[in-house]
Amino acid sequence: MYYFIINPKSQSGRGEKIWLEIKRKVELKKIDYKYFVTEKKGDAQKFAKEISSDLTEKVIIVVLGGDGTLNEVINGLKNINLITLGIIPTGSGNDFVRSYGKIKDLNSHVEKILNPKDIVKYNIGYVENEYGCRNFIVSSGFGFDATITNEVNNAKSKIVYKNTALGKLIYAFSALKVMASFKPLELKITEGSGERIFKSCYFCVIMNTAYEGKAVMLCPQAKGYDDFLDLCIFNTKSKTVVIYLILKAFFGRHENSNRVYISKGRKYKVECLSSTHCHVDGEQLGRSTWAEYGLRNEKINIIVK
Repeated sequence: MYYFIINPKSQSGRGEKIWLEIKRKVELKKIDYKYFVTEKKGDAQKFAKEISSDLTEKVIIVVLGGDGTLNEVINGLKNINLITLGIIPTGSGNDFVRSYGKIKDLNSHVEKILNPKDIVKYNIGYVENEYGCRNFIVSSGFGFDATITNEVNNAKSKIVYKNTALGKLIYAFSALKVMASFKPLELKITEGSGERIFKSCYFCVIMNTAYEGKAVMLCPQAKGYDDFLDLCIFNTKSKTVVIYLILKAFFGRHENSNRVYISKGRKYKVECLSSTHCHVDGEQLGRSTWAEYGLRNEKINIIVK
């Protein structure tokens, strides 16, 4: 049985049209299916919970949307051992799908999901602060990148342009705006039994997979299925250096800089002298002075080929 959770506003508003094309293919193959269409934030999580709460047999749940829609689904799922996920990447970033292959044409993703050949068990990360606990499948950021996410999510221009190609430019403009005013943070990072102090931190990102922020390869060694989370920190006061490192990170060539700290671990605690934004897969988790990260015991089956 296939269940489809569709974000009709994804891919600059083309999600609904894309779904109608997929629906025809599913019906031609005479596949049993049900579908759910989101209308507002939180719907994908609600639908995932509704689908999975009383499962007694294995099913495939297909997410048509981006990393934000996928995050909602991951947070709504119950009975994970009975579920296999397929993703049709129609978001603006699609960083999770990028972690196991190139973003090809959507037809190839549809065929792969309807005729799965390779399924991989992926780790699910979690982040907790005073606002609660939430799962993530791509990344969770503390500081600069989370502040950019907050700026994007609250930008008036996003409301006007979110369903157009111009919506993609909002991220670039927001990053420049945040860069102009952002002050580096002093962070204490606890890894296992050890502690490290970073005096001038811009980026502090906990990654399950290699990419975030629309193909920025902040943790090139992050696999998503190796039972580790990867930590990346940019520790510098220089805005010029930060920009340079981000550009290098598009190619995963920033690792050897003495301004970059990268590690692998199963649990992290991040503490900050002043409150700052925290995001989980691009969605806000509120301003906080601390966050704890780890891996869930359960893994989720993902169709990758």
